[in-house]
Amino acid sequence: MGLGFIRDTYQRWGAEDPFYAVLTRHNRAGNRWDPEEFFAHGRAEIAGVMDYLDSLGIDVRGGSALDFGCGVGRLSQALADHMGEVVGVDIAESMVDAARAHNRHGERVRYLVNTRPDLSCFRDASFDLVYSNITLQHIPPRYARVYIREFLRVVRPHGCALFQMRSGPRIEPGTLRALFYRMNREHLRHVLQRLKGRLPYEIHFIAREQVEEIVARAGGTLADVVELGGRRRRNYRYCVVGSPKEAASGHRAGPSPDGPAHG
Repeated sequence: MGLGFIRDTYQRWGAEDPFYAVLTRHNRAGNRWDPEEFFAHGRAEIAGVMDYLDSLGIDVRGGSALDFGCGVGRLSQALADHMGEVVGVDIAESMVDAARAHNRHGERVRYLVNTRPDLSCFRDASFDLVYSNITLQHIPPRYARVYIREFLRVVRPHGCALFQMRSGPRIEPGTLRALFYRMNREHLRHVLQRLKGRLPYEIHFIAREQVEEIVARAGGTLADVVELGGRRRRNYRYCVVGSPKEAASGHRAGPSPDGPAHG
């Protein structure tokens, strides 16, 4: 299972019903999303994000942004209204192809396919803002933990990583409980969804305290945590700023021109 399954799932979603895969509304299945309405959702979300960052005194406007799990570019296009450069990255080539087709900002927005379990396609301190919403929750925790650390590696000193993740009971990697979690979330769920005639996808969580520990070990500073709610699990948005210690190095490398290595 793992990232290969996720890539195959969203590759198929991207080819068959990409907007619905990003914003799952039951009355929009079967390619019934109006593109203008779909992208308007992204503009409203990012406008709220920028106001939120302003309220925290975090100024990233006009800088470079990474949209992790960009899908068809709903948020990348909106970020370009506020940022000077945006890079959207996704695991599915079909999603990236659709994002490029809907790009309205020319070379200021680039889309890349990355199937690796990290962000080694980007150098350290590449972005002023790293943004990810409704993406990490679909990635097994053993990979999501790595991506969170990578967010803090690629964000610039005093930049910001803003990401959403569902929370739940603390589960320690390598334990019997972790094995049961994996069997349930990555295997049993797939079987049940197929029996219902649905294309399987995964829903995961990492306990809030564990996310905060990952951030601290990676050298980030947690500026704010917002509870977003949720029907079954608590859902949080984490706002993390880079370490002031790193700022002394003055390292401000840009995104790697080589693009990602495809797995």
